[in-house]
Amino acid sequence: MEDLAFSRSFRNWVLNRESPEKSFWEHWIKRHPDKAEMVKYAKALIYALHLNTTVISEDEIDEEVRKALIRLREAPRYFPLDGPDGRDGRWRGLLRSSWFWVGAVLIAAIGCGGFIFYRAHAHRDVLQTFLSSHKKERVQVQVANARPVDLPDGSVVRLGKSSKLYFPANLDRTRREVFLEGEAFFDIRKEPAAPFYVYTNQLITRALGTSFVVHSIPADGWTTVTAVTGKVSVYRQEDFYSRSAESGRAGIILTPNQEVVYDRGEDRLQKTLIAMPEPLGDKRDSLRVYQGTPIRQVFGQLEELYGIPIQFDEEALDSCSLTATIGNGSFYDKLNLICKAIGGSYEVIDGYIVVTSRGCKAR
Repeated sequence: MEDLAFSRSFRNWVLNRESPEKSFWEHWIKRHPDKAEMVKYAKALIYALHLNTTVISEDEIDEEVRKALIRLREAPRYFPLDGPDGRDGRWRGLLRSSWFWVGAVLIAAIGCGGFIFYRAHAHRDVLQTFLSSHKKERVQVQVANARPVDLPDGSVVRLGKSSKLYFPANLDRTRREVFLEGEAFFDIRKEPAAPFYVYTNQLITRALGTSFVVHSIPADGWTTVTAVTGKVSVYRQEDFYSRSAESGRAGIILTPNQEVVYDRGEDRLQKTLIAMPEPLGDKRDSLRVYQGTPIRQVFGQLEELYGIPIQFDEEALDSCSLTATIGNGSFYDKLNLICKAIGGSYEVIDGYIVVTSRGCKAR
């Protein structure tokens, strides 16, 4: 039951029977009819954690499941299982009862309800702060539809499904601000004297004139900001309002094909690369034929095409060259082929590619 309760796939299926996980879990239950009672109790725990609350992050649910199960493990320590004559008392029979555990799960889960309800409504406080800061202006609310949102400053926003955008009717020409619930693509008109800010529950994104995507859906356990063109700076709320933010040290700068992932459960920002990097701007991918081409030149062309910094030991790879034909596959396909040719490997660190290889002198 613990494994099921912690499974995000299982929780998604329980709360949304039309989810992509539907087929998997229906077949799983058919293959394991002996687990039917356990599945029922796991469902009871999940339903209890969602009583009278708005949708909360998966990480918060994980934490509350963990607390509930800890309470269940500790509870039997306080029950006298054996009478003074050594015979099983009524408590042992009760503890063996399935209904006791269902009740205990529900009580433990509902006992955490106050905390969950508070966290679920935290984003409302951020929204209210935004609305209060613009109380002298008429704040418009735009919901997702087929047409893009044209902002008063000339910027364009395309909202994702079930998303909302709050913005003043007249954007301040010295500080342009909007509040996002959900997901949106922003194409910001360049005005160096008027930075553009996108507020969500956890993050603040600052741009001057660029395009980027913000994903901040309450049901997810994370928030992401992805740079498409230009540069953007991403801050945690606490960092943005700290003194260090004034000097720009607290923000994480993103360039195209890079993104920031904010883990709500761990309150942590991580800079990385998007899953499928795309060639920059009007650059086009094409078939490339290499004949003994120095590896530093190959990496340089790949970096120029995608705008992704590639770090490697130039001295160690000075003798390496590449003889191969590379098609217009994905960025990672190309990288894997090159690394295989030089007997190396790579990893993504802080939005960069770091290549490790012993070199080619001994090869």
